[in-house]
Amino acid sequence: MSQSNTPRFETVEAELRTLEVFWQAKLPQTFRRLYQHLSQPLLAPCEFLPLNDIICGAGRSYGMLPQLLPFGRGIDDGSLYAFYALPDHDAMHWPVLRWDEDEMYVQPVSSSFDAFVRHCFAVGRYAADDMGEVQEQYRDECTRTLSALGLSSHPAMERAARNDTELRNALVQMDPSDAVSLCHLGCSSRARGDIERALDYYFKASEATPYFGDPCYLAADVYRERGEMEKAVQSWWAVVHRFLLLCTRTYEWDLGEEHPEADIYEVASDGLAQHATLISPDMADDPLWQAVAKDDPYDPEVRESLAHLMLIRGKFENAERELLNALSLCCDQAGSRPERLYDSLISLYDKQNQSRDASLARFDRQLPRDSQ
Repeated sequence: MSQSNTPRFETVEAELRTLEVFWQAKLPQTFRRLYQHLSQPLLAPCEFLPLNDIICGAGRSYGMLPQLLPFGRGIDDGSLYAFYALPDHDAMHWPVLRWDEDEMYVQPVSSSFDAFVRHCFAVGRYAADDMGEVQEQYRDECTRTLSALGLSSHPAMERAARNDTELRNALVQMDPSDAVSLCHLGCSSRARGDIERALDYYFKASEATPYFGDPCYLAADVYRERGEMEKAVQSWWAVVHRFLLLCTRTYEWDLGEEHPEADIYEVASDGLAQHATLISPDMADDPLWQAVAKDDPYDPEVRESLAHLMLIRGKFENAERELLNALSLCCDQAGSRPERLYDSLISLYDKQNQSRDASLARFDRQLPRDSQ
């Protein structure tokens, strides 16, 4: 009997089709093959969720970005791995993000699911026992699994990384859009005094993940240190155009012991406020400037008011950003009423014909809140 005729295969196929209905998208072929090949997929550091659990909304939570489609948990830290269903990307090119539910931020992992599989093998091998026999067994297992998934190996996977820098370099060779690895390599270059190379890494990371705020912040910090404050202001301004949840913390990066430990978004907002004389006329006329540099950028009412102003002006992407910012800030606060934010967000998605985002926002709206 061929695999395609076995009861397990037929059950998996039915669940995959149901998941496609839930996510309103055709799944990446490698994702389908993974579940067809392994009944309980585990590719360190990711333990994949059972398909039926994903279909029932496992990993989804009240107030999360509707565009996140969770599919796995971190083995050691319980973080969440999810597709980032960007409207201008097909499923084959959805980035994979990591959602840290304790720290409340999201950061990119890989530029696609194929790249994520290779990422897992490289990171898992690095974390494995450094005994030669164990490494060889792990490499052979990776090769067999990649073949079953229809993926080729990569030269960077042939040799196990000996330290973090070698691992980051290997990850970037396999996935040139690995923004987190690019940023780490940039920080290492900066620590060695190679500032131009550091900036080059940050620029590449920003181009690869224009939704991620950290590369812009890291570039701004280089400019700040060099006294190029106009460039720093421009980069801080780029940071505050990102979602709050897509900016991490300064301590995620090796910026030296004297660097303040804080939210990257907060430091960028403070920098803009402190150097208000350097802003351009366009910045001064943008209501976002008022919200982040003069008001409290962490006040959900400030963000909600800004969202409604953007709606009136017909700037729907900006309105979505601010509604999601407001939602992330108030969804776990006792006494707040984020339901109206969901109502505004769903209405916006319906008007923009973003049916998947509207459907998942409706689903999340019915989930329990952490605080009531």
